[in-house]
Parts: sequence; structure tokens; C-alpha cells
Amino acid sequence: MRQTAVAEIYFCNMQLLRLQLFNYKNHAERFVEFGSGLNCITGPNGTGKTNILDAVYYLCNAKSFFNGIDQQLIIHGKEFFSIHGWFNNDVETDILVNFTKGKKTVKKNGKAYPRLLDHIGLFQSVFITPYDISLVLEGSEERRRFLDFSICQTNRTYLEQLSLYKKLLDQRNAFLKKFEGRSFDPVLLEALDHQLAKAGQLVFDERRRFMEGFIPGFQEFYAFLTGESEIPELLYTSELHGLPLSEILQQNIDRDRVIQRTGSGIHKDDMELMLNGFPLKKYGSQGQIKSFVIALKLAQFRYFQEKTGKKPILLLDDIFEKIDSSRAGKLMELVAKDFFGQIIITDTHAERVKEHLKEIEAEKKFLDLSRPAQN
Repeated sequence: MRQTAVAEIYFCNMQLLRLQLFNYKNHAERFVEFGSGLNCITGPNGTGKTNILDAVYYLCNAKSFFNGIDQQLIIHGKEFFSIHGWFNNDVETDILVNFTKGKKTVKKNGKAYPRLLDHIGLFQSVFITPYDISLVLEGSEERRRFLDFSICQTNRTYLEQLSLYKKLLDQRNAFLKKFEGRSFDPVLLEALDHQLAKAGQLVFDERRRFMEGFIPGFQEFYAFLTGESEIPELLYTSELHGLPLSEILQQNIDRDRVIQRTGSGIHKDDMELMLNGFPLKKYGSQGQIKSFVIALKLAQFRYFQEKTGKKPILLLDDIFEKIDSSRAGKLMELVAKDFFGQIIITDTHAERVKEHLKEIEAEKKFLDLSRPAQN
């Protein structure tokens, strides 16, 4: 695999040193110190193992991996939550997230960001969870989210233009609904379409470039995980492959006026997941689907690493319970080769995770959530 050559290049590790939670999901108060290598969080279901991983993800991305509604993340009966993390990213940096009275603030070293977008890309994390099968089983929105998340982490221009596109799209849809099929001044719509097409075209071009570079690594990881000669494919589908967005918007204006929304654009793009020429969702086995999504996440990890020169934080949720021993063993093979940097793993059984990791020569730290929290 190409990763062998990559491993010979020096990459510094991105590390989370400490984490403090107040009223986050089921953690009324929790303080955790992490090591630079393998960090194993164990305990019965319901003790909040995954919630700690989600808090780490939140620190990196200013949002939860699982729930986009911040109000629902507050522990029942409380009025706020906060997540405080101390990172070593060349220099020690602390990030504080606070959500209270419907308002979220994110501070870096005590200073609030003017915009949440300014935080994106400072810290990279890759989250491998059983819920990743939604990339295969759910609709196109999940796959666009994967594309956008991957690119936004290392491409500030893309992040800005994607944000602008979404804002303009909302304005265009509101404009179409306002007139409900009645006549309106086409000059106003033309001006809006010009801006929308410019931002959308840039997003399309960056997505296409990303896919060209991403696919070979993804295919290598799939082969590594399975040892099979199957052919996994990622096909970026978009109307913009045939026409520029400006022409597409012009051609569909009558339809858009009838349906009162923008029916074409990069917000309709998709990533088709294929195996041996057939749709993975329809014909793939459970094992093939798991290998596919893990390969996607491993390729995402390497993409971040190569773009930033730093190893992201790897979050592994319940992998020894939900992933078969063969795939888990392949992941541990990469761990043993020092492909990853800091890793945070959850498992319901402390002895099982220790058994899986016993041959790996790396710093190991264990946190048992079945015991009282040490604050």
C-alpha cells in the first residue's frame, strides 16, 4: 500500500491532552487526561463512552457528530453544557465550547471566534463508528456531508464558498416562494443566479479534484482490509458534469418557479458507492459494506495527514464489538505500524480491548467508566 511509503515521512501528531465536560449528554461533570498513544475508554453500555468521543469531535468541529441540535445535548434538567479541551498542536491551545440560552460560543485561548467557520480546520479528527453505514444506506445528503467535511478541513476557500452557496440558495428559494408563480422582475433573479452559479461552480470543481486524488487511496485501503480482488468504486455524480451551473439554472427557471425551490445545483450532487460494477447498497454484504466505510474513513485520515503534515486524532467507537475480528485486526495492524497518532477507543469489555492491544508497542492509557468519575 502507498501508506507504507507515507509512514516513512515524518508527521507530527495532533494530541488532545485534557478534556473537561459539564452537563454534556449524560456527563454532569467529567475530567479526562489523555496519553499521546492509545487511550481506551471502557465500561457498560449507557455509561457515556461514545459521548466522550463525540465531545472530542465537537471540540474539533464546533458541532456534534450525531446531533445537530445543541439544545438536545444538554443533560436533562440543566440549562447549559460546556466542553473544554487542551490540545498540543505545535503549541498548547485550549478550546472552550459553551452553549447556554440557545447561544453557542467557541473560544480559542480565551478569545471567542467572530465566526464559527474560523475554527474549522484547526484540529482534524476522524471518527469511525458503527453509524458510518448511513453513508451507504441513507440518502445523498450523508455522502455530500462526507465530501464537504473532508474538503472543508483543509481548504478554506471551499469552506467559504460552500457557506456562501448555502446562504444564496436559501435566498433564492425564499425568492421563488414569495411570488408563488406570479410574475416578478427577472433582473433580481438573474443577479442572484450569477452569484449562486459562481459559488456552486467552485464547489463542483473542488469536489471533482478531491475525488480524483481520494479514490486511489480509498481503493488501496479496501484491498488492504479485505485481501480481495474486488473493485470498489466511488462515482461523483453531478449535473455540472454536463453543463455549467449558470446554464442549468437558466434552463430550469420555469420548473423552479412552479415547485418554488431550486431543483438543480451542487446541493443535489451525490457519490455513488459501487462494488464490482453494482450498487453497494443493493448488492453488498454486511461485511463488504463495513469494509467500504472503514476504507473511506482511513482514506480520509490519510488525506488530512498529507494535506496538513499532522496525524489527526482517531476516534474508534466500539470497534471490537461491532466490527468482525478480521477488520479489527487490520486496523490494529496499522496501529502497530505507527500509521496513526493519538487514538481514543471505546469498548464494553476492558479485558477484550487489552487482549487486542497487548502486542502493540505504544503508550496505553485506560479509563474505566464503571468506576466513579475522578474530577
